[in-house]
Amino acid sequence: MNQFEIKDNVLIKYHGKEDYIIIPDGITRIGEYAFCDRKNLCMGIRQIKGVYIPEGVVSIGYSAFRNCYNLKSVSLPESLVKIESFAFRNTKIKEIAFPDSLHYVNNDAFYCYALEKVSYLGVTFSIGTYPHRSYLNISHLMKSLRTDKVPAMEILLETGQEQAVIQSVEKFISRKNIDRLIQVAIEQQAHQLQMLLIEYKEKHHQYRDVTDRLKL
Repeated sequence: MNQFEIKDNVLIKYHGKEDYIIIPDGITRIGEYAFCDRKNLCMGIRQIKGVYIPEGVVSIGYSAFRNCYNLKSVSLPESLVKIESFAFRNTKIKEIAFPDSLHYVNNDAFYCYALEKVSYLGVTFSIGTYPHRSYLNISHLMKSLRTDKVPAMEILLETGQEQAVIQSVEKFISRKNIDRLIQVAIEQQAHQLQMLLIEYKEKHHQYRDVTDRLKL
């Protein structure tokens, strides 16, 4: 039996016994329950420790790697656009880098105790301890990082992640939003960030006349 059951470029089911899996080229979607037995209490494939997902895959389906309790690492392709709910529920993945192409992650996709850090669009933020995850909406934060970064910074500050913002502060700043960012830092009492933003503005936003200054 082929270890990969594939239909119309969709990975339907994995039947192999490997610890580290390289999903073959040509796959465009990893189907729901692909590495999980929905008929047996959604038991995941326990021996899996790492997964390489190739370029071309655009989505990872519902509960695809659910309850793969020993899965510690996954490499996501730049082509990936969508991760459905419970896709990596109850895995041991501690850190993950989302590709810039990723536009949707269900907030329950990484419903597990292990995940600590996520990187997206050059910003690395902490998921925090498990009870706090209810108010850190990953999907909402990612959308904010793609569009108006002011609410993204506000979300991170509200969850106590001033250092995460400071470490990637240039990813948030634009000429149009610098004053709004400073105001958010003031409101959130993020004093170190406030000073850093003011210094950045003074250093990088030098204007020739008063009219230019008023455009901020």
